[in-house]
Amino acid sequence: MSTDTAPAHGQDHPSPHRAEVSAAALWFAILAGPLAWSMQLLLNAPIAAHGCYPGDVPLVAPIWNNARVVMAGIEIAAICLCVVAGLTGWRCWRRARREKEGSARRLMEGGDGRTRFMAMVGILTSALFLVGIGFSILNLVAVPSCGG
Repeated sequence: MSTDTAPAHGQDHPSPHRAEVSAAALWFAILAGPLAWSMQLLLNAPIAAHGCYPGDVPLVAPIWNNARVVMAGIEIAAICLCVVAGLTGWRCWRRARREKEGSARRLMEGGDGRTRFMAMVGILTSALFLVGIGFSILNLVAVPSCGG
């Protein structure tokens, strides 16, 4: 019996190219963008908040001179992670793009091509969170430290 045939129905497997793409690569492509955005948010927000408001009274200047440099480094690391995740998703999609014949509409209705779908979700998720990180960088550049 072939590995591409579902034994119960005798039909082709809906994702015949699943062996050509690593599941870890697919999940990395899908999850790395949101994780990068979450980490930059969870790290930069406290750095900025505590630097300007360490006690009961807000400061005019941040307590750390290099806080913006550290926050920019975190943003750059998050951007790099999103780009790598997007490229991983693109590489997975290129390997699985010919899983099934037919138009995209027919494949969506039948649920075929799950590997290709997951790769495309990884590409789109990485791009979406890359835009979100870009807005965070605009905030870092445009908003003055400690309101001054």
